[in-house]
Amino acid sequence: MNNELHPHRMTIGFLRRGYSSTGGAEAYLKRLAEGLRQQGYRVILLGTGAWPSEEWPGGETMVLPHNNLRDLAAAALRVKKQQQIDLLFSFERVPGCDIFRAGDGVHAAWLDRQARVQPWWRRLMTKMNPKQREVLRLERKLFSPESKTKIIANSHMVAQEIRNYFSVSPARITVIPNGVPTPPFITAEQRAAFQKEFGMGEKECAVLFVGSGWKRKGLKTALLAVEKLIALDSQKPMRLWVAGKGKSHHYRSSVVKFLGPVKELSRLYAAADIFILPTLYDPFSNASLEALVAGLPVITSAANGCSEILKPDVHGSIITDPCDIEAFAAALSQWQKHLQDSHEAECLRRGCAARGAEFSIEKNVEATLRVIGSMS
Repeated sequence: MNNELHPHRMTIGFLRRGYSSTGGAEAYLKRLAEGLRQQGYRVILLGTGAWPSEEWPGGETMVLPHNNLRDLAAAALRVKKQQQIDLLFSFERVPGCDIFRAGDGVHAAWLDRQARVQPWWRRLMTKMNPKQREVLRLERKLFSPESKTKIIANSHMVAQEIRNYFSVSPARITVIPNGVPTPPFITAEQRAAFQKEFGMGEKECAVLFVGSGWKRKGLKTALLAVEKLIALDSQKPMRLWVAGKGKSHHYRSSVVKFLGPVKELSRLYAAADIFILPTLYDPFSNASLEALVAGLPVITSAANGCSEILKPDVHGSIITDPCDIEAFAAALSQWQKHLQDSHEAECLRRGCAARGAEFSIEKNVEATLRVIGSMS
């Protein structure tokens, strides 16, 4: 890296709309920014004002006009010139940014996946929606052959979609999986205390679902799979624990308990037995990785980029069809049996935790720094 882009002199502007205190993308961006700040970079958040400055590493934030994504994109490029930002690192589809992290995946691919489970009239409404059309237009421009933007995909699934939909040269794309901090070791006594804290029964198999956007993430499938399993064998108690915001009245059931947004998810991961996410589309679910590193087997769909790091029957189960209730119920039954033996359960948890620990935030920052360095 040349002197002009020396870490102690380089300013990176991160562009991200909105804010959720429990959002996976926000948690990841904070970790990345803090990691870069510790390396000596100056990091500024360019956003919509929703992100509290005290929640941003270093506290430097800037509010941009944000009537729509097009205005936000134009404002970000202006600020880059006016504020002498060395590198614009965007989490939004902004043509002209230096680096784009496709953390939300490929919008065109998501719409195609969504269309498979929508009625015809909903597909038509989506197709005619001006906001959807604008996002697709910006995405096409961002991924066009003329664009010089470097692309970071968080899974090979997303990288392949970018190549398939837009014929982007593989040389422009770098795959960098998400990274999470390694949690402290949890003793059996601590685990029991956390289970009591959340009201989990002593012999109850606690199946955990984490996230907002419940329709996309497949909460209905998770719920029906647990109900199906209980109907087949009521002697093996199981409960679905849901952390995150959503319309709970659409998912009423005696087998589910809604916890709302949970700030200290590490305690919940430590208390649970199995993690489930039958998502229709998730470029790389942070929650899945956090659950894995906490020692939980992960049952998820192949539409989750995080599934790429799982070895089936060792770290969890990968279901091809995110709507296949039977397959998710069968996977839950399989893992419930594995976890009944305390020795086997401990070995499984250690194996999951070891695999998750391979994807640290430090490795992610190192790989991201190499992409930044290649821009010099």
